[in-house]
Amino acid sequence: MSRFRYLQRLALVVITRGEGHYSDDRGRETSLSAGDWILVFPEIGHCYRPDRPGGWDEVYVMFEGQVFDSWRKENILSEDRPTGRLTDLESWLSEFREVMQDESSGPLTRLCSFQKLLAIAMEGENTKTQTSESDPVWFVDACRLLSRPGFTVEQAADDLNMSYETFRRWFRDHSGIPPHRYHRQQLVNLAAKLLDTTDLKSAEIARNLGFYDEAYFSRVFKKVTGRSPREYRTRQESR
Repeated sequence: MSRFRYLQRLALVVITRGEGHYSDDRGRETSLSAGDWILVFPEIGHCYRPDRPGGWDEVYVMFEGQVFDSWRKENILSEDRPTGRLTDLESWLSEFREVMQDESSGPLTRLCSFQKLLAIAMEGENTKTQTSESDPVWFVDACRLLSRPGFTVEQAADDLNMSYETFRRWFRDHSGIPPHRYHRQQLVNLAAKLLDTTDLKSAEIARNLGFYDEAYFSRVFKKVTGRSPREYRTRQESR
């Protein structure tokens, strides 16, 4: 049997935690991580999966209709761009939960909100939040520094011999997100790995990652992932 599957409708998949890969019957292959999206077309066989047994978390929406047919004709939804990356995963998820998961919202409100969320994904596909060989040295160093537990944006700016305002502006212009948000996302990613792979208590993880108390760590973790550390670990253990 073919390893590819085919859907009857368009689908948008946004990875919110974890890492994996995407491939399709046109020979495309790419790695995926939190913040990446996949656009699935009905006529294209595809396969996507997490790399580790712990899996990943995702937001998954199937859709169809004349409005999206016109988007395809205008090449807004392009078969040549089956994957991309959100500029700001945290804000995107917040808006998704606010309207799309609100049972009191009417179908027209949800449709219009989804069109906006889809447009945000398409427009943010080229935003850099991971380093590459073409990135300037200062940006590569900045990402490395901001991935350290217990580090701050102010310390990163100081280590790079930049003023805080200059560093903040340059980082946002280059990556599309503020440095403090990038730093917070990296800490949450580290926390998720520790919750997945160790028996450390939430308070210990918070202390190891430089959060000043467990309650603040829990608030930050839930804001980024949508679940508290306890809820996250319980869900992972139940799989």
